[in-house]
Amino acid sequence: MLKCCSLLGICLVVMLAIDFLNYFIVNKYAPDTTGTFVYFSQTDGGYGRYGVGMTFILGLLFAAKFVVPGLIFKIVTKIPNKVVFANSKGYEKMRGTAVVIMMVIIVVGRVGQYILSLLFSTVHLDGIYSIFVFSEDPVVALVSFAFFAIIVPIMQEIVFRGVFLQTFRQFGDTFAIMITAVVNGLCYYDITYLPFVVCCTAVLGLFTIRTGSVFTAISMSICAHITNFVLSYIVLYDLPYAKIAEVIICTVIVGVSLVMYSKLTSFGDWTFNIENDNSFMTMSKRVKSFIATNSIAVWIAAILVTMFVCARII
Repeated sequence: MLKCCSLLGICLVVMLAIDFLNYFIVNKYAPDTTGTFVYFSQTDGGYGRYGVGMTFILGLLFAAKFVVPGLIFKIVTKIPNKVVFANSKGYEKMRGTAVVIMMVIIVVGRVGQYILSLLFSTVHLDGIYSIFVFSEDPVVALVSFAFFAIIVPIMQEIVFRGVFLQTFRQFGDTFAIMITAVVNGLCYYDITYLPFVVCCTAVLGLFTIRTGSVFTAISMSICAHITNFVLSYIVLYDLPYAKIAEVIICTVIVGVSLVMYSKLTSFGDWTFNIENDNSFMTMSKRVKSFIATNSIAVWIAAILVTMFVCARII
């Protein structure tokens, strides 16, 4: 376990270094913007605006954030492609239901983010509204959509649910889901966004294991990002009846998800519980061993400092 945790910590430090490069480029060429983050205080039009070139660079860096550490981990561990790209047959209905359930989690998550933004605003802390580059230029919007709704979600799921999750399953499925979800959430360096990401990625890990396919997580993540992208654009474009349209879309998603979930439970063998736990160590000992790993401890310390420095005060 120590070797896996040490390697993961090194890969996460590399991920952090790429984000520092992203921050440096944004600070140098667009110092008055917030990069790919749109905060709640910016929903009235104060978000950054970029050209096609800058949007493309930001998209590449965001994708590289997951690709480079993932490749390092895969090369060192020599984890087979058939494990990373696991694709069990016979779960097509469950995968369809998983996508709809993920969309409703996005809807509930958006409501939760609104509530958290109000709570954090009382202590003058701004919260992340969405992650993408918004622009009224259709070309910039298309590039932003391609990267942040399609390419980045694919890369993120291959690395976190394909490489990291599958590697750590040898220490128990519950542990693997929990660790990859928390680590994934911390990679956004924002305390207000952490609960939302952890919840979403835990569900992604659960369905990856339940269906035996990373492509379930990929399809769920893409649909979730597209849903969030569309809803955010509706609000940020300030279209007539934008809020009403958002509420209607969210209500439809929730209604459809309830129907799909009822069909899923009618299969009889479905449960959200994960019982596979092959480790001889207790959960608390596994968590302690994970945190005590030198590279992980260094990364956690760097993350806490980064979260403090990057906190947006309003």
